[in-house]
Amino acid sequence: MLEPLRPSYQFGPFVLDVNKRLLLRNGDQVPLAPKVLDTLLALIEHRRDVISKEQLLTRVWGDTVVEEGGLARNISLLRKALGEKPDEHRYIVTVPARGYRFVADVREDEAAAPPREESSDREDAVSQNGESDGSLVRRPPESRAVGTVAAVLALALGIGAAARVWPSVSSLFYGSAPLSQARLIRLTSTGLNIDPALSPDGSLMAFASDRARNGSLDIWVQPARGDTPTRITSGEGDEVEPSFSPDGSLITFAGGESGGIFTVGALGGEPRLLVQGARTRTPRFSPDGRRILYWIGQTAWVVVPGSGAMGATGTLAVVASVGGVPQVLAREFASARYGVWSPDGTKILFLGERANDGGASLDWYVIDANGEGAVRTGAIDALRAARVNGTPIPGAWTAAGVVFTTGEATSNVWQLAVSPQTGHVVGSARRLTFGTALERSAAMSADGHIAFASVTENVDVWRVPLDASTGVARGEPERVTEDAAPDRLLNVSANGRTLAFRSTRTGRDEVWLKDLQTGAERQLTHSGAGGARISPDGLTVAIESDAGEQERVELYDVSGGQPSTLCDDCRLSGGWSSDGSRLLIDRLQRGGTDASVMLDIRSRREVEITRHPDWNILQAHLSPDDRWVVFHTTNAPNLRQVYVVPSFLQAPVPVAQWVPIAPDFGIYPRWSSDGSGIYYFSLRDGYMCVWLQPVDPRSKHPIGGLRAAQHFHQPRLRAAARATASEDVVDGVLYVTLTETTGNIWMLDAGAGSSH
Repeated sequence: MLEPLRPSYQFGPFVLDVNKRLLLRNGDQVPLAPKVLDTLLALIEHRRDVISKEQLLTRVWGDTVVEEGGLARNISLLRKALGEKPDEHRYIVTVPARGYRFVADVREDEAAAPPREESSDREDAVSQNGESDGSLVRRPPESRAVGTVAAVLALALGIGAAARVWPSVSSLFYGSAPLSQARLIRLTSTGLNIDPALSPDGSLMAFASDRARNGSLDIWVQPARGDTPTRITSGEGDEVEPSFSPDGSLITFAGGESGGIFTVGALGGEPRLLVQGARTRTPRFSPDGRRILYWIGQTAWVVVPGSGAMGATGTLAVVASVGGVPQVLAREFASARYGVWSPDGTKILFLGERANDGGASLDWYVIDANGEGAVRTGAIDALRAARVNGTPIPGAWTAAGVVFTTGEATSNVWQLAVSPQTGHVVGSARRLTFGTALERSAAMSADGHIAFASVTENVDVWRVPLDASTGVARGEPERVTEDAAPDRLLNVSANGRTLAFRSTRTGRDEVWLKDLQTGAERQLTHSGAGGARISPDGLTVAIESDAGEQERVELYDVSGGQPSTLCDDCRLSGGWSSDGSRLLIDRLQRGGTDASVMLDIRSRREVEITRHPDWNILQAHLSPDDRWVVFHTTNAPNLRQVYVVPSFLQAPVPVAQWVPIAPDFGIYPRWSSDGSGIYYFSLRDGYMCVWLQPVDPRSKHPIGGLRAAQHFHQPRLRAAARATASEDVVDGVLYVTLTETTGNIWMLDAGAGSSH
């Protein structure tokens, strides 16, 4: 059966052929990078509304955390491709502090698409053409009263009493099931509790938790209606993502010190290793208990969906539940992740991408249990038509449908029916929860109960002192900023007195400054801001403007006054020179990659440092003596590397002369205070940690062994959970952006997940 086709869009002299993923101007193709085309499509599909930056990031990059400036770069490239000049508003309008709007008249042209293959199954007509019947269950009017009811209860009874009453109050407003059936029950209340799994009869719940306070996550089991949990595993490393066998006697889970797939008795015992290997994820027993489905790959925020490297973001596999040689499934896919079994075990549904197509093939797919006959479900089109944002992560497939959550900053539990016979979506999505936290890992029992984790992540700036002789941490991390809104490190002035950070405390990204001696904080920008870098003396801040139609870098005096434009059609790359006279910027190239350029502040003279025909060059920083530049590159879906080039040649440095510092994986490089080493984030031990590579004083080639400067293995305090890892090293102190995480597990009682 042919995959569903989508309309073409016509505006001005342009035609966007969605099926062929081509933009034509008067019949001639306009070259667009895949993510730029995705950005255009998102703008057009939301043309009647303002689409926020968060929505665009979720739509184009899914649950991937994007390097700083990625969205702004796409918008700039798109405006150039459409021929928009600065301050024109023919196609794209920036709505300050809100997002973007596509303003040109658009006509949908169904006739431009080839004829569809007709379906013989009338029931699946909606799912095959990717359209929704408009019956998405939205938050009912009564549910808007939940916040008011909770607030009144909090005032009348006190916060603690309101929290105790909340489950019974909220149960009145969840889902479209009968009100007496839709009921939320809180199952845990301490620490970080994630990845719930329900036994088939719904009597037991397994989950991952750090409540043992041993520095890692373990598997615990408790009665589904509460009571004291029992610790089932106690190995080294995180043990996560449990799932019950069909008879409830065994639990399979992923993790361990070296990674792998294990089984263990539901009431305890010695875990048995079935498959060994790093980054093994989400094991699931088949309905007959004979096989375990799992996938292998990087977490979604490390790689870019749509990049097309085979297996870069995930490889689907099965292994016999008694052990043996694993079998790889869906080999023809560039990515296959988050697999779940059909209720009868004859099919497997997974989140996949076929090839390097910029995300055009991203969808749920259904294959036979032997791995053959892949069918695209049409889930992504159905959800986008219903304006459900994010990447849908399937959690369980039951007779009622696939229960899933979405990779968004605010994610809820949804249900979408998929026919095991045809492999296509049937009907529209049904929203089951309406919480404001990040809801993850939906699981379902045979009797219709749904468990999920509700996670809260607090992003702040932290610091840790470094040993003067070794350069590694010599103490525990200390919090520098503290606010419920995300605070993300930008940099620290070279004199160590002022911290520049980005925060959404006022509802949008703005640049803030903190006096590290007095602790005083103040907001510097008030109309939105992107990246920023404070000068070495702490008196000037270079900021990527977020208020105009054209990308530019502006200079702000920290004492006040109006900003001045430093450069147009440019972005911040990294740092200042030691005397504050020069700044590294990015010049966007039409091919979609950047050139790293040194800009003289007074004369505006530019000297190109280096460029690459295919890779982007990011986070470029000058050495303390200003003679070298370190940066990281985006080579491939699962590969980032760190390099050093000289800055004193007054000519672009050929790629062959780049000095490799981190050939395996490295991002956000920073020089040590004396230039004798380079700090960077790496995944080499399975976690995003800071490492230090000593370098030769003259050539800057690596010397000696790589050192772990600071590990971030604690489950409740890690780098890059929902914030891009970033760091700065000033005056013997390592500053980092960290995410503090807490989470608890809730259960949606029987009835909410029943067939409808």
